[in-house]
This record gives sequence, structure tokens and C-alpha cells, in this order.
Amino acid sequence: MKTIIYCSSNMEDPKFEQRIRDNILKNCGGLPIISVTQKPIDFGTNICVGDDVGVSGFNFFRQTQIACEHAKTKFVVSAEADCLYPPDYFEYTPSRDDRCYRNSNLYVMPDHRSYWFHKPGGATHSQVIGRVFYLNTLEKLFEGAPQWSAEEKNFPKERHRRSDVFWPNQIEMFETENPVFQIKTHRSMRYYTDSERKPIHTLPYWGDGKETREKYMEGVKEVYQNIDENN
Repeated sequence: MKTIIYCSSNMEDPKFEQRIRDNILKNCGGLPIISVTQKPIDFGTNICVGDDVGVSGFNFFRQTQIACEHAKTKFVVSAEADCLYPPDYFEYTPSRDDRCYRNSNLYVMPDHRSYWFHKPGGATHSQVIGRVFYLNTLEKLFEGAPQWSAEEKNFPKERHRRSDVFWPNQIEMFETENPVFQIKTHRSMRYYTDSERKPIHTLPYWGDGKETREKYMEGVKEVYQNIDENN
């Protein structure tokens, strides 16, 4: 009924990204995985689009579209290369397949910090969504667009201003028992993210922030990038 769709531009340190994938394999309960990446990896069914397409929001959603096209299940479960997921995230199944369901139990670990910020508004990296519904939405977003675009960092906002494209009444929130969290490493396309700015030093399932960061970032070189906040 569900397929994990994993999309990556492979900008993260390979050791870090491998730990992310190992965590998914450990916790996903055997769900099928479609990975669409810019470099070849051994992860589920892998589709490599090549790193010459460039890194952008546009290309991320194009990779997502490809993943949805290759999945055959009713729902797809989003997973990304800088996010850690507990088992119960993969256990959630929505009641309807014409909605996007985003997890409100979401946190971000800032760059070079050993604590978390809460991100209650949800995000694309922690959602379960009807596959056909997602494909239909992406088809609208890409109407008249090229196959790839490295320039459109904030796609789809750069291309669409119509509110009906963004599922205004078709996003619902759910809450996992244990949190999902993203680790900012300076390698991702977007350096900033909206969140509450109150440090949280322990999380259910994950435990102590310092120990968690050391576990997943050991031996990983974090690189500062000149990324425009407005991109």
C-alpha cells in the first residue's frame, strides 16, 4: 500500500548520507523503496538522473515525480538525505488518498549545534501522500516547464502564484508518537528553515542531542556554503 520515495542531490557527505539510509532500512518495516538520485547508490530501486542536472527545488520535485511514476502503491512516504525517521513514521497510513498528510512532530537540528528546534508547521520531508494525487499535482506544477532547471531554487513558488496549485484545503496534519528530525549540515540547498527558536536538548526515541549528533556526524566534515537566504 505504501512505497518510500527517497530523493537526493547527493550533496551530503557520503558517510552521513549512508547513515541516513541505514536508519531508513532499519526502521521502515520492509516497505519498498524507490530512490531517485544524482549519483548512483545502492538503495532500493535506484534511478540515477545524473549530477549534470544541477541542484534546485525544481529538480528535487522532478526527481520526486520520477519516483512517484515508478512506484505502484496507493501511497508514497517521503524520505530525504538529511532526515532521520523513527519506525512509527513509516507505519502511518492515511484515511484518504486525495490529500497530503504532513507530520507535525517535526524538529530540526541546527548547524554545529547539539540540540533541536521544533518545526510544527510540517515539511515535504515528513509526509505521506496519495501517489496519483501527488502525480496530478506535480503535472500541474510542471505544465509548460523544461525537464530540468538548476536556476529555480524556490520552485514551485517561482513559477506559480496561484493558491490552488498548493493544495490549500488538501493538506492535513498528523502526529507520529516519536519525532522526525532534519540535520542541517551546510551542504543542503537551503541553509535556513522556519522553526521555533527554543533549544530542546532531548527527544523521545532519539535521546540526548549531543550523543545523537556524534552518532550520525562522526567523521563528517561540515562545509559552509555561500547560499543566499532568498534563494
